Amino acid sequence: MALRIQFLFLFWIGCVTIALAQKIKNDFFTLHNIIRGDSTYNTFDKQVEFIKKSGFDGIEINQTQSFEGMKAALDKHQFTGSYFYVRIELKEPYIDKRLEQYIQQLKGSKTIIAPFIIATASFKPSSHEADTLAVRLLTQISDWAKASGLQVALYPHHGFYVERTDHALTLIKQINRKNVGLTFNLCHWLATTSNSERLALKPHLKELKPYLKMVTICGANDVITQQKTIWDDYILPLGSGSFDTYGLLKYIIKDLKMSVPIGVQCYNIKGDKPLLVQNTISVWKEYKNRLENEK
Repeated sequence: MALRIQFLFLFWIGCVTIALAQKIKNDFFTLHNIIRGDSTYNTFDKQVEFIKKSGFDGIEINQTQSFEGMKAALDKHQFTGSYFYVRIELKEPYIDKRLEQYIQQLKGSKTIIAPFIIATASFKPSSHEADTLAVRLLTQISDWAKASGLQVALYPHHGFYVERTDHALTLIKQINRKNVGLTFNLCHWLATTSNSERLALKPHLKELKPYLKMVTICGANDVITQQKTIWDDYILPLGSGSFDTYGLLKYIIKDLKMSVPIGVQCYNIKGDKPLLVQNTISVWKEYKNRLENEK
């Protein structure tokens, strides 16, 4: 009898341990472009309500011009603005004068402030020539975010001044603040890397780990694109394309043990947007189930 009780107790402990170990805690959010432009869901209110009901954990706030409408909808539906995508210019006035106030309004939320830095005729993509200015501007945003208890994630973007993760990492190390890190964007990483760099993805992600605040994924083809529009290869519906997006997630979540928010990028994807929303959340649920049940 004592042995039977001991066996049942150990079995129960084992089950609890496995359940805790396999639980995926990462929030899954979408960029606004998954639904923006749809003829039916044509207001912030309708979009936020639909995305929440579909099963996502949050949605992007896309730039300062969208802030007030999106913030009102998020508050109404008690939903999360997962990150606030904000523009930095390398010329005056540098930053939208409303940004400090908007960041104050996000105090107490889980919203990550995600600046992107536009290139100019004087400061080309990846040139590093404006790094001192970029550090100063990012430090200012960091101050505002810190006052509201928020994190900052520099957003590398193909064709912009900071387009590569290694450039972003250089700036972040110069800033050297706990609330400043970066985003890993699959599509922009593919658009700015060679085949040899892609082979080193895992060690690169391991290098980025202490600084990663969020990740954005999508379906994609693992090719050096020849498409006129590069996003025809690098941004596909989640679950499609030759790039192993699931493998990327598995490495980030299970091997690196990161609980950062995971976003889905849907820019330039054609077709029925509500159907895209439903298909995307279905693929995520499938991925999550695999992650929680695979050894």
